[in-house]
Parts: sequence; C-alpha cells; structure tokens
Amino acid sequence: MKHILLTSMILSLSTVSVANDTASSKSQIGNSYTGNPADSAPAQPDSQREMKPVSYSFPINDINQLDFSQKQAHVQSRQYMLDVSGAQLKSGIALNTSAKGALVRISAFDGKSAVEPQQLSLKTPKGQVLKQGKAFDTLVSSSAMQKNGMGFQQGTTGFKLDDTLGAGRFTLKADKGIASHAKYRINVFEKNSDTEMHLTANKSNYLSGEVLKVDARVFNQGKAEHIVSIKGRLVSPTGKTFDIDFNQSKDGYSVAKPLDMSAHSVPGALWELHTEAQLKVDGQLIQRNGQLPFAFAQQTAKVSSSPVITGQKQSPVAAIPVNAKTDGRYEVRAVLYGTDQSGALKPVMVTHSAANLAAGEGAIYMKFDPELIHQSGVSAPYTLKQLQLRDQGQMAVMSH
Repeated sequence: MKHILLTSMILSLSTVSVANDTASSKSQIGNSYTGNPADSAPAQPDSQREMKPVSYSFPINDINQLDFSQKQAHVQSRQYMLDVSGAQLKSGIALNTSAKGALVRISAFDGKSAVEPQQLSLKTPKGQVLKQGKAFDTLVSSSAMQKNGMGFQQGTTGFKLDDTLGAGRFTLKADKGIASHAKYRINVFEKNSDTEMHLTANKSNYLSGEVLKVDARVFNQGKAEHIVSIKGRLVSPTGKTFDIDFNQSKDGYSVAKPLDMSAHSVPGALWELHTEAQLKVDGQLIQRNGQLPFAFAQQTAKVSSSPVITGQKQSPVAAIPVNAKTDGRYEVRAVLYGTDQSGALKPVMVTHSAANLAAGEGAIYMKFDPELIHQSGVSAPYTLKQLQLRDQGQMAVMSH
C-alpha cells in the first residue's frame, strides 16, 4: 500500500548506523575466555556487571578481515528542516525544492497537535492552489503513522508531493483548525534531488582537548556548489548546545573546534554537529540540513608505557601499564602475535581484558588462551599489536 511505502521512506530521512564491537558466548579455559572467530562479529558480555579482572579471546581466521583503523565520520543529506508555529503554518510556509516528488513529514512538538494532510493546501510554483491534500499523491495520517509502528512520536504526519507538480517554490498552508501557539518541525526529503550536502570529520572518536575538524560541502551532480550561508552547533547527549563558527575553504566550509568543554557523557550516546547550509540552484535558494554524529569523552586514562609480556613459553601474560585519572573499570584490547617455525610473526588471537583500577598508576593483565596458542603452532617470542584502551564507564575509546 502507498501509505506503508511512504512511512518507510519517511523513516529514512534521519538514520544513522553505528558500529558496535561485539563478542560471543564464552567457554572458560584457565582464566581466559574463548569466543567465536574475531572476523565473525560475536556478541560481548555486559562488562559493566563484571567486578573482577576478566579476559576473553577469539581466534583469528584472517587478519585482513579485521579493520583497526580510525574511521572518519561522514553523513550526506538531501533534506532540510524548518521549525514553525501554527500561526506561521496558517499564514503559509515556503517550501523550496530542487526536484520533483519531495517527501514531507510534519511533527508536532507536543505529540498531540497533529496537522493532517487533508488540512493542508499547497500553492504551486505556477500559482495553482490545491486544497485538502489534493497536491499530494500519497498521504499518511497521524493514526496511520502510529499504526504502522514506524517509531515516530505521536502527532506526526507525512505526504509526498505529486511528481507532476515539478520543483520550485511551493507555499504550504494549514487551515484554521490548528492552534496558533502549537510548534511543529517540517522535514523535507528530496529523494530525487542531485543537491546533496556532505559533512566529513577527520575521525569518529574524540577526547577532551582534541580538535574537531569537519569539512562541509554541497554538491550538485558531482560538482561543488557555492554555499551562500552556513551555520551550526554542537549538541551533547544531554541536550546542551554549543555554537560553532564555519570558515570558508577552497570548495566549501570547514570547522576546527577545540573540544575544551565537558563531555556531558552519557555512556554509549553520541554528540552531533547540526549544520544548516543554503545555496542557490537555478536561481532559487535551497536549504540542506545535516547531523554528523561522533563520540566525545573525557580523557580518563592512558597507556603509560610499553606492555610487558611474561611467561613466554607456555602461558604468556601481558601487563599493560595504565595511568588512570579517576577510579573506574577499564579495558584493553589487542592482537597477540607469536613466532612461527620460519621465524615470522603470526596473529593468533584477539584478546579483551578488563579490570577495576584506582586513580594513579596501575596495570591490566591480559591472559591469553593457551589452547589457541597450541592450535596455532606458534611459540615465543610473543608481541602485541593494535593495542586499544577503553573506559567502560563512558563506553569510550581512550587510545588506539
């Protein structure tokens, strides 16, 4: 049905994929744990419930399948949003589009004062006025939106502009049945548009004191367009906002914002850079909004010196020196390499180890699975690579 298809498409307006590190069911061998191969994305136990030091390991089938690089954060957007009042909607709101068939979603901030598509009229770029939702080839009422279970708050409706109306400047107007004081957010997704904003950060994880670096560009058919105006703000997981300044670059704008504020940390929650840009397409002002998610945490610990591996022959154990600023539970992850018969280093397993540490100098001890070492055929000397430290309380990476 058309309205089900539209709700699915409207849902795609603001989606973010977040990669999770996971581990699987475990079988204890000595004081280490063995899970699924490291390239098969196993499920991790809830480390916050652990109070004692713990280690668990996964065999490596193919080291090339594991990616330990620091990723860029990137989003692209063919949508924009407007926050308006009921009074403004009754007077008429301009919707500028660069392509036919825009998808529009209207959400009431109070979750109750829904504007049904049949309450809307639309003035087309040619001056024609279409009333009672007749400008829309698909409509989704607030009840249908909830019935389809698409995860939207109550008071949300949606519709698609009829393709035959083309693109340009439309005026959306509500009838007198809505309250003037009500507040709404209008999302416009131009699925057929070639005008797309790209936001790219140099990495996806930041610590206090580091500099957030973001490039903002708008492309039309692959060509960088001149941005008329741009503004943005940082939004913390707790809702606190920070204004930022964009500086013009060669083919767009950029941000270099020192992250010197409190991380306002909510474990596992992301910060966002909210950006609004305007540009002219065929002489018409077009808006694009994007929300770039990234992780930001307080630097609560660091690896203070090189790991020390003891028990090299049969049961190697690595001591990872950690300097913690605050009491907490910390975790280290690394790949253990052993020496094969030709004298070359061979990856054997990925090991995660966690322990509670008091503030000051301490160590986390990584215990490796002797059965995996035996199966691999390697022996001493051993070494660690791809070492990573995490603060489990913040669910944040402290170092790569």
